[in-house]
Amino acid sequence: MKPQSTYHSTGSLYRLVLAGACFIAGLPLHAQTGTTPGTNDQVIIMREYEAKVKDADKISLSPNIPEEEEHTPKLSYKVPERDYKDISFEPNPLKPLGMSTDKLERFNSSYVKLGFGSQLAPLAELMYNDNKSNSIKYGFFYDHLSMYGFKIKNQRFSDDKAGAYVKYNPGKVELSGAFRFHNLRTHFYGSPDTTFDEKAVRQNLRDYDLTVGLKNSIKNKLNIDYNAALRGNYFQETYGKGYEYFVNGKVGASYTFKKFHSAYAGFQADVSEYKPDSNSVFRTLFLTTIGYGFNNDDWKAHGAITIAADGSKVYALPDLYIEKRLYQHKLLTYAGWEIRFQKNSFKTLAERNNFINSTIQLQNTRISDIFGGVKGTVDVFSYNIRFAYRGISNMPLYYTDYFDNKRFYVGYDQAANVFNGLVELGYNHKEDLRLLASLELNSYSLHDNAKAWYEPLVRASIKGSYIIQKKIVIGADIYAFSNYYGFIAPDNIRNIHGTVDANLNIEYIFNKKLSFFGQLNNIVHQRYQVWANYQVYGINGMIGAKFCF
Repeated sequence: MKPQSTYHSTGSLYRLVLAGACFIAGLPLHAQTGTTPGTNDQVIIMREYEAKVKDADKISLSPNIPEEEEHTPKLSYKVPERDYKDISFEPNPLKPLGMSTDKLERFNSSYVKLGFGSQLAPLAELMYNDNKSNSIKYGFFYDHLSMYGFKIKNQRFSDDKAGAYVKYNPGKVELSGAFRFHNLRTHFYGSPDTTFDEKAVRQNLRDYDLTVGLKNSIKNKLNIDYNAALRGNYFQETYGKGYEYFVNGKVGASYTFKKFHSAYAGFQADVSEYKPDSNSVFRTLFLTTIGYGFNNDDWKAHGAITIAADGSKVYALPDLYIEKRLYQHKLLTYAGWEIRFQKNSFKTLAERNNFINSTIQLQNTRISDIFGGVKGTVDVFSYNIRFAYRGISNMPLYYTDYFDNKRFYVGYDQAANVFNGLVELGYNHKEDLRLLASLELNSYSLHDNAKAWYEPLVRASIKGSYIIQKKIVIGADIYAFSNYYGFIAPDNIRNIHGTVDANLNIEYIFNKKLSFFGQLNNIVHQRYQVWANYQVYGINGMIGAKFCF
């Protein structure tokens, strides 16, 4: 592995200028389906869905356990937006991991996808969906991706996912169930001074997830929508022989009246146990939410209160939002205040950083978010300009383990304050050309730490796609971030150099059944570190084919 070097300010400035040049060139709602196939999990939708061609895929260090919250986000209502088209863009997460998956193809068709790339990277995907019956739908899937690094010893991973789902709709209600298994095998290769045998640094993260749910499938006489779900999860790691499980149950209902008004209520309970060694940590969380919403397409507002009981501690979590249309849908202004409760667990923390210790401290996080901004759509252009102030209690941060520098432990800052600015821009020319750009700035003021470890102050991203005669799809993805800092020891603060990461993909649609794809990632061959001593692969590519049936 290329050791961490001292970067010169000139090189840093050059890359940030390049990131800026690339950039210049270029609320809470409610849903009833989650990331797990066939479930009716509720998630918070930040903007209206807009179908788009696949963005440029990216291979980086190794794929994460899927970003799936261990707790179910709090219930919220949804009054459908009418003709306002928001920006369907989300900045890339700053992670060393991950080959992005095509979200649009799953559950809409059955297919086989095969590919092979540099770093000895086989890709195999199988998805089968049976949609022949209106009353029952089911399917199953299997995905595999692995990579092998040639220059750094033990830089390798193998990622396997498998699962099945079923939905049954006899008439007025829909019953659903889903099971998913995920096994990520990776290695603690970030040890610059010592060479280990492959088996001595191997880590398996195994995730078992089962969900059953119920919801109404048609409108009833009382005009009440209801839902209920029960989810169980077991998370295991093999290096330290620890495990964690949780059981989460929730019920909720919403009522729409007098056309523009809605009321909603919900309750959920979460019970979990974390057992890293001979000790165990048992935790409970109960959330009760009530709220009211209004939307007449000129004014949109909602107000809700959640009472959260975190063990013996009780918190009141308000959620207030107001939005006004100033000029058609070309100019809207909005403001809000929300206190969110974030459950931190070994599973969620390991999903972000696969190289953490087996024994860590667990504390939950509360985020007070005061925000405001303007947004709108003008012909083919969309924009969103947002400013926010966030007060974060128990902000989780990662530190290199002093006794084992290839692993990380988790600490918390008691009272972090963050000033955030976000600019999002979108351009859509018919269905052929799409550009989505984002610039995010963060300023941190911390109580217990000198820096916000592994959090860049600046992130910028451009995604674009161009379709040629409905046969060739070309995609590009440019992501840039500024310098950030890693805590190695009190007298060793690592300045991790910012950079620009560019990716390109192309797909040739031969016919309705068969297509071919190719992708090239990290084109400028930047061997940056997302976690100290853990370097990404550098330039890599893949080719393959997809057959639909």
